[in-house]
Amino acid sequence: MIRVLCVLLILLQSLVSFSQRNVKRDFVFPDKIKLDKSVYQLKQNKADSIKYCSNDTVLDLLVDPLHHIDNVGFRFVVRELDMNYLKKKHQTDSVQDAVNTLLQYVKNDSIRDMVYYLKKYIETRKTEVALRKVKKQMELEKVLSYQPELLKPEELDTDDSWKAHALEELFEYVENDPVHQWIREISRDSVLLGVKNYQNDSIKFWINNGKQDFKRFWLKKNRRDSIGIWVQNTKDRSVRILVDDDVYQQSVQKSKMRGTRVKLEEKISSDQYSLAKLSKYKRYSQKWKLGATIGLSFNQGHVSDSWAGGGESSIATIFTTTGFVNYNYGNHSWENKLDVKYGLLKSGDNGFRKNEDRIEFNTKYGQKAVKKWYYSALFNLKTQAVRGYVYPNNAERILKSSFFAPAYIIASVGMDYKPKKDFSILLSPIAAKYTIVRDTSLIDQTVFGIDEDKKVKKEVGSYVNVFHKTKFWGDLILENKLTLYSNYTMKPKNVDVNWELTLLMPINQYISTKLSTHLISDDDTGSKVQFKENLEVGISYRF
Repeated sequence: MIRVLCVLLILLQSLVSFSQRNVKRDFVFPDKIKLDKSVYQLKQNKADSIKYCSNDTVLDLLVDPLHHIDNVGFRFVVRELDMNYLKKKHQTDSVQDAVNTLLQYVKNDSIRDMVYYLKKYIETRKTEVALRKVKKQMELEKVLSYQPELLKPEELDTDDSWKAHALEELFEYVENDPVHQWIREISRDSVLLGVKNYQNDSIKFWINNGKQDFKRFWLKKNRRDSIGIWVQNTKDRSVRILVDDDVYQQSVQKSKMRGTRVKLEEKISSDQYSLAKLSKYKRYSQKWKLGATIGLSFNQGHVSDSWAGGGESSIATIFTTTGFVNYNYGNHSWENKLDVKYGLLKSGDNGFRKNEDRIEFNTKYGQKAVKKWYYSALFNLKTQAVRGYVYPNNAERILKSSFFAPAYIIASVGMDYKPKKDFSILLSPIAAKYTIVRDTSLIDQTVFGIDEDKKVKKEVGSYVNVFHKTKFWGDLILENKLTLYSNYTMKPKNVDVNWELTLLMPINQYISTKLSTHLISDDDTGSKVQFKENLEVGISYRF
């Protein structure tokens, strides 16, 4: 009797537990699922109407939402989790929400299909190729429609006029589809490559744009010298650069640069590295800089009658050379520059005459005081190399100048303001100026403000030296030099002015055009303003 009672209790407990369950574990869907009416639609012939039926009909096969999972055991696990973590009303649980999110991802086969499609799109880009082919076909259809007399290809020799409109509709749909545009954008490489030359001309393109086309570009140097190149985007997300044929390059010898080599990594084993220990290194900076420029040019010049050095307007040839040696280390700077010009002219039946003759040497030492200000000392020397004459009408030439006759020397101390490399203003409250005529027997020294019984004139005053150099419109260079001097002891309000303005217009690396003007106002040489202008076209070489 007791055994029978125990068996009945076990059976009763099993029935109660079974009745409390809402779903069957071996079934795909919960019992309370509400299916759409389309599930129960009959598959009848085309003439019959679609009917809603019950148990005695043949239903469409139900699609298992986990059919894309090949592992049967994992399918069972997903169903178990789906039943146990079924969200109930008024129940919040972060873990439950997280599990449900993951279950939705596993059951959503469309996400997986989209990822596979995106991966295939990036690797093969068949859609882009197909769009280009369809577009080409549409253009061909349009040309043939406007010119029916043209012979059509054999494959187009059928009455399929509707296909042109259909292809256009298909192309517009895919091309303007926001999903396709998003896939096209993210499939590109994340790097937008840009190439820029000296003239700031540039081209930009995506490295992975689905095309292997070429882009034309010009590499330009400082003096408008250029080399044509072709930039190609390749399949393997790289860039190929091809140089034009028949281009010959000459290597330029570079000066040896000293420096310190910093070790960044240490090798532990054959395939393992570690960062090297950082230690102190001696920093090296280039102290001395030197260079020179040699030029030969042809020019047209105009010289006013009041020009102190003599000469006349002409067509001439001018030889120029400029050299500099600069030292810069720490708070100390020392700038040295030498300018030499010599030109000859031939006007009419006259012989060769001097049109340009100048030797100028500048040296300036500076020690940094604060920020952009320097304590500075300057020495300037100006003279000419050969004799210069004045040619009166129907009269013999008159000697006007020679080497160190005259010569101008200025020595000054003051403060130099240098906000940048190509701009400086030297303010000197104390400056000594010397005017020297070496040979007074042949040259009249009084023309240069020197007394008749002397060869040297000494002055003490203030001195201002302004230098500015700027580049604009790519290669054009404008250079300004202005010096002002005031004599404390004699007419301090009459300021001596020496202003040089030069515009350099390079044509290429070796040929350039230069327009220069020179204005002088000095009471010692007369009250008139002296002015000279030169337009030069010539060749130059820089060391």
